[in-house]
Amino acid sequence: MLLQLTPRRHELISVFMMSIGTTFMFLGYDVQSMMAESVLHSVSTKNPDRISEYAGYYGQAIQYISFAFFSLFTATIQYYISSKSMLVLSSILFTTCYIAYIHVNSYIFYSSQLLLGFAYAMYNSAEGTYLSEHSSRRTIDSNSALETGLGHTSLFFGGVTMLFVFHFVPHTFDGHFLNFDEHVVQVIYFSLMTLTIVSVVLFTFLPTKQFDSIALNTPRVTPSLLSQFKRFGESFSHLNTSLLIFTYVYMGCMVSFMYGIYPTSLSFTSETASDVYIIALYLLSSGAAAFLSAMFIRPMIKRLHKYKLIVPMAIHCISMAIVMVLVYCSVPNEATQKPTSNMNVLITPSRYLSIIIGFLLGFADFTITMTRSVICQIAVPEYRAEMFSLTRIYQCVASCVILFISPYLTVTSWILILITFLLAGIAAMFAVLCRTHNNTVAAPIEPLEEEKDEKFTEEKA
Repeated sequence: MLLQLTPRRHELISVFMMSIGTTFMFLGYDVQSMMAESVLHSVSTKNPDRISEYAGYYGQAIQYISFAFFSLFTATIQYYISSKSMLVLSSILFTTCYIAYIHVNSYIFYSSQLLLGFAYAMYNSAEGTYLSEHSSRRTIDSNSALETGLGHTSLFFGGVTMLFVFHFVPHTFDGHFLNFDEHVVQVIYFSLMTLTIVSVVLFTFLPTKQFDSIALNTPRVTPSLLSQFKRFGESFSHLNTSLLIFTYVYMGCMVSFMYGIYPTSLSFTSETASDVYIIALYLLSSGAAAFLSAMFIRPMIKRLHKYKLIVPMAIHCISMAIVMVLVYCSVPNEATQKPTSNMNVLITPSRYLSIIIGFLLGFADFTITMTRSVICQIAVPEYRAEMFSLTRIYQCVASCVILFISPYLTVTSWILILITFLLAGIAAMFAVLCRTHNNTVAAPIEPLEEEKDEKFTEEKA
């Protein structure tokens, strides 16, 4: 006799399978994002006719603008294709994109990045939908926490994967700098492609049966594309949306720095380039910080009813301030543009320093993402779904622009850009808070039902 699963166990299995699938899909994505410029710069040095030396930056820029464009349509697609099918399709596209590294070529590589942006946009829409289909109003919070915690392990396991790969793959050096020859590149990206196939398998076998889910109990209305664009236009023209552009632009710059610029500087600095494990350890520390934040910081902040927005933003600012000081003092000014042996720095860069910076950036990334989740709920309450989409669009456009001009930006330029937009983003966020109701400023997220009951009990006592 087959074991009958309770609705709650069925929910947990569904969410767990989706979370593990997400981890396998994004561990390869995170690794290739951080290594793209270093690898392609090395390939371009030997074969300049095949691809640009800055193809890593340009490819990420194309991917971000593709994501921003297709985000306008994926919300509509999910009304015609099931969330499970969208997850399977996105994971297949993620897997096929690694073929571009098997034989590096400009046309194939840039096309794959365009496709990757579409895949990411599709996954982004399907993830939330599938979660709502396998969570009730009572369990959505715990299921979201489980999915967030497990999903944030992709960076960590990406680092573990690279430690194994670099341990077994033979290394060659051009002076102080690691030389990524064609064989090494193929081994790295074939390994990532193999791991990403696991996500395809897991998404293919995702359960589809629903019980007392949010999606099942919500009337399903299929909006026209025109009405969706109309709602986008209305939310876009709101003053709060305009103010928050500075916050989203900052997020685009910060994410580009974390996933592209700083890891590349490690490969372009002679003092750290000879350490084959340094980027893997950087990945590991970033992933550990994100996972620990999801498991411990998020639940702690949720209990601070009056400071749910202030605390994560303060943690983010402190983390980024330390990161910017350490980067300015330890990274050669030209290391974001080209390989350099000029070590005119105040602090000698090392493996341990990169681990510290990686941990702080992982911490900062999690807290700014959490802050965005809060501000999107209160900025324009009647257009919450549209606000979440607009944040992604603005962030991706900002990332696209900054990555296209990255070949001309030094470390000093990057620090000034991050400081300027961080201050502007904070000011914009507080301006939006001042424009909302006073009680929302104090507690921007509605308390959970059990929290309300606890508060009522305390007042009654």
